[in-house]
Amino acid sequence: MLKTILLLSVLFLSLLNTSGQTIADKIMFVVDSIPVIDDPQQGDEIQQTDVADITIIKNKDTLNRLGYAQFDGVTFVFTKEYRNRADSLRQIPSTKQMERKNGVWLFHNNPYSGPFIDYYYSGKKQGDGAFINGLVNGRRTMYYQNGKIEAEKYYKDGIENGLAKEYYEDGTLRQKGIFADGKEEGIWESYFPNGKVKLLSNYFKGELFDTATRYYSTGRIKEKVFIKKGKVEPDPNLVRINQLMKKSNESNKEGDIKAAIKYCSKALELDSSFADAYFSRGTIKLNDFQFDDAIADLDKALFYEPYMATALANRAFARIRKYQFANSRTLSKNRDVTVLAAADKVPVPAGEQEKICADLQKAVFLGNKTKMIIEALSDYCQGRTATN
Repeated sequence: MLKTILLLSVLFLSLLNTSGQTIADKIMFVVDSIPVIDDPQQGDEIQQTDVADITIIKNKDTLNRLGYAQFDGVTFVFTKEYRNRADSLRQIPSTKQMERKNGVWLFHNNPYSGPFIDYYYSGKKQGDGAFINGLVNGRRTMYYQNGKIEAEKYYKDGIENGLAKEYYEDGTLRQKGIFADGKEEGIWESYFPNGKVKLLSNYFKGELFDTATRYYSTGRIKEKVFIKKGKVEPDPNLVRINQLMKKSNESNKEGDIKAAIKYCSKALELDSSFADAYFSRGTIKLNDFQFDDAIADLDKALFYEPYMATALANRAFARIRKYQFANSRTLSKNRDVTVLAAADKVPVPAGEQEKICADLQKAVFLGNKTKMIIEALSDYCQGRTATN
């Protein structure tokens, strides 16, 4: 099992420990010749097996000569991807080496013209494109760490113009549409991973017009709204259901759990296949420690919409919380509120763990990459293969 390490946290702290440096030392980290200025974003990860070699410099004369006199040391990390990269590619700058002023990208204080390539800290390609006088022109492409295209857009003088596409991590088309002078134009479509249309919208100069239709992944229409004179008119078939869902949300905020659940149930009396109502009712029950009932409702939500990322995540957390609170003790209690103490990370039966990980991994695949989900994946699913 590969141990995933987040830069500026575990990896860099471990380097400090092994090199004799302390937390109090002012250390600069340089990955593949690029200084690390900001904390890496979630998902910009490096594994121990990505690293080719590490060089630590603490000699004051050398630090001064390299331009790092203000630091107590510099740690140079080189990835295998970088070491295997052709010299011609190493010469192409990254936007991480540039500065953006007033919308113009500067390299060595001058508007840059030419190609650029950005890399993840693992050394894998993150994106590429080209500048003319500091402005993006032509195709700009973003990549997932697995090498698949994440997004591609076309630009003219820094403004989006032309076809734009986004993809899921397995290469399946996620969204497509046209930009004209930086504004959406014409028909835009987003898709479920199974290829079915998720949302069909019409745009004119960046504004919605005519109709917008939302679908379930089965192809059944979920909602159709009409846009007249710039105003969105709700789907007449959902007016009463939306009113009930609004009342449920208001009751939940006021702490009236029974009423919140009741309004969701009334919405389901009008449409027994309305996945959002099952999701809302299940989430309310999850937050009320009704874990088995929450799982049952979230099962129903996912029966009608298998690609609902929030329902997948909440079902996973309902299972996790079920075991965290299995042997909880009451810390305080009054007529309205009971405070329980829960274990942090707890053993989970193998079958349940498999379900938890499948839901979390699918939620991430669908784009739900919140900190809570990433941490749960780290706690319960290390080494398990992602599924979608």
